[in-house]
Amino acid sequence: MNRKLISLLLALLLALSATGLTGCSEKPAEGDAAPANTAQPDVTPAGEIDEDEDGYLADDLPEKDFGGAEFNILTTTWYNAKNYIFAEEMNGEVVNDALFNQRSKVSDRFNVEVTCTANDGNDAVAANAHNLVISGDDTYAIVYNHDNMTMNNGLKGDFCNLRSFEILDFSKPWWQGTSQVFTIQDKLFATANPMAMSGIYMNCTVSFNKKLMSDLQLEAPYEKVRNGEWYLDDMIGMIQLGMRDLDGNGKYDAKDQWGFLTASYGWLQFQSDMGAGCMEKDDAGNVCFTGNIDKMVSVMEKFDSLDEYTQTSSGTDYNIQMFAEGRGLFMFSENRNLYESMRDTDVSFGVLPAPKFDETQKDYASAGYDIYWGVLLSSAAHEELISYCLESISCENYNNVIPAVWEAVLGSKLADAPEDTEMFRIIRDVQYVDLGYALSQSIAGLSSIVFLKTNTTAGQTASFIQKIMKSLNKGTDRLNKSYAELGG
Repeated sequence: MNRKLISLLLALLLALSATGLTGCSEKPAEGDAAPANTAQPDVTPAGEIDEDEDGYLADDLPEKDFGGAEFNILTTTWYNAKNYIFAEEMNGEVVNDALFNQRSKVSDRFNVEVTCTANDGNDAVAANAHNLVISGDDTYAIVYNHDNMTMNNGLKGDFCNLRSFEILDFSKPWWQGTSQVFTIQDKLFATANPMAMSGIYMNCTVSFNKKLMSDLQLEAPYEKVRNGEWYLDDMIGMIQLGMRDLDGNGKYDAKDQWGFLTASYGWLQFQSDMGAGCMEKDDAGNVCFTGNIDKMVSVMEKFDSLDEYTQTSSGTDYNIQMFAEGRGLFMFSENRNLYESMRDTDVSFGVLPAPKFDETQKDYASAGYDIYWGVLLSSAAHEELISYCLESISCENYNNVIPAVWEAVLGSKLADAPEDTEMFRIIRDVQYVDLGYALSQSIAGLSSIVFLKTNTTAGQTASFIQKIMKSLNKGTDRLNKSYAELGG
């Protein structure tokens, strides 16, 4: 794929948006493209892309010599987070070497030393971030940690408002998407962007076993996807045909073949992809409940119909081992599971976007996870250095590292056929982070609605949500008040 086409596709990828459902419309921060108030995330690129003749989108930073100053990143050992953001040395692996080259280029260009420390788990890193701010310690510029914990650090006042950093150019595509979604009341304390590769690996994708599909005389739905006609009912019909009692004991268990494999963490993203997310922002930039209970009930009815055909893990393995052993027709999981567990198996698998809920859903959607970061308030005096590093690293990753991930890792290494590479391109253009999940540990009661499939059934959904609304409204008001009180 030529570089210019890659850049155009990346602009689409990075124009992510939170779920926008009926209730209150979303107002982007100044300088961002305004998303339509539809039932699915808007993923149109923001503005014209001013590339050079080689397809490189520059950061437009003036030259600067920082005299060897340090830009230190503090991260967690969780999910090997360091590997998504930093490479110590060249090792011949495509993504690692692209990250190393990025750091070398930025270091040489501005005479800075970029370092990354990962010695502790999530809780310790979150506590360290807060303590660094309390003590005024400016050793680290940014903290890259567990998603919900990073959001909570921001609410404690541990991070700077990135929207106040004059050097950062939020019209650039590497600041679209999550940075727009997480901007509340024109303030951005924590975000996820091409500073790291985690969002690509942690996005959730539908996978299917090609041999099982063929054995069942089913047609892989590539053409339906291309035509915008891949719907949840289509997938349910195929899932129902995927059951096999392999051990012949007359009941289905973990030793048998299942139509659908996922995890509780998969259901919440699947729910959002169907247009049943629960939080958005109003015209003033405040967070609010979507009020889309009828849609949530409809989605839950479909999900409940899948119970007898589904193996759901309670953790985050998504039953990947069963899929790797050829005992699952469909799986809905994070891309990292495919990369880590499927490359060396003999199972031929394909990938698809999550289906649309029905004919009224305009676009496909692909919700997922990420690891967020924020700039420590104790390092605010180094705003110029930090801004140069954030902007230039994001730019380099956008232009050079992300293409390496998609083309080398998720394209060539994972996909068995051109159709699958095409599906990945469709998926990456509609990726987003669900706002409800991002705030699920910051608003009382919200986590219960985000994990709706885990906590209730379709018949009880409306009453379940109604019981939570009082605490949800109080928690939402408290969060909006906290943002209003935090420095801007």
